[in-house]
Amino acid sequence: MKLSSNWKTILFGSWSVWCITAGLISLMGFFFALVSPGLLGWNSLYFAITSAVFQALAIPARLILQRRFSGLSQFRSDLSGMVKTRRVGAIAGSGVALAAAITFIGGWEGLRTEAYRDVVGVWTVCYGETRGVRAQDRYSEVECDEKLALQITRYEAALDKCLRVQVPLGMKIALVSWTYNVGAGAACSSTLVRKANAGDLAGACDELKRWNKAGGRVWRGLTRRRFSEMEMCHAALREAGLRNTGLREPA
Repeated sequence: MKLSSNWKTILFGSWSVWCITAGLISLMGFFFALVSPGLLGWNSLYFAITSAVFQALAIPARLILQRRFSGLSQFRSDLSGMVKTRRVGAIAGSGVALAAAITFIGGWEGLRTEAYRDVVGVWTVCYGETRGVRAQDRYSEVECDEKLALQITRYEAALDKCLRVQVPLGMKIALVSWTYNVGAGAACSSTLVRKANAGDLAGACDELKRWNKAGGRVWRGLTRRRFSEMEMCHAALREAGLRNTGLREPA
C-alpha cells in the first residue's frame, strides 16, 4: 500500500479527526468538572489551573462539534446566555482565572437546583446562593453557573475594597472562595485581611483554618474546605517564591 503524498493535508483537514479531537477535549472538561483534587492526589492550585484550561478549550471544541448541525449561525449570534460582569480584579479580568475560581468554589459549594435549608436553616440554592432565596425557587444548571460567575466577580470586587495589597492569583482565588462562604463584611473586618495588608501573607493564609464554624459548631466539611483554601493559598506563595510552608491536613 502506497502512502498518499499529501497525507498530512488529508489528515489535518479530515472532519472526523477534528471531531474526535474536539470530543476528547470536551470529555476532559466534563471529567475535571466531576472530580476533586483530593481524588486525583493533585495540588489544588495545579488542579484548578488544569481544569480551567480544559474548560476554556471545551468551548471551541463544542462549537466544532455543533458545526455539523443546522442553525449554527443563529447559535453563534445568540447572546442570551452571556454572563455580563464587571471586569475588576485579577479573577474577573481573566477568563482562565474566573474559570479556575468557578471550578474551585463550585466544587466546594455543590450544586442544588432547588431551594433547600442549609445547616443553620437559611434558604439556599445553586452554589450556596442565599440572597433573596425562597422555598419554591428552582433554577437550571446553566442559570446556576451564571449566578456563580456573577457572584464571584461581586465578591472579588467587595474583597478588593479592603484588601489593599497585591497577592498571587492562587491566593486570590482562595480568599475569594473564603469571602464567598463567610461574607464580605466578615472578611473585610477579619484578622486575615489585616495581616495581608500588613504584608504577612503567610500569616493571612494560616488564618483561614480558624473559619471552620457555622452556627457556633465546628463542621468537618468547613474544616476540609478551609484546609483546601489554605493549601492553595500557601502553594501560591511558594510558586511566587514568597514562602515555603509545610501543611498537614486536619483529621
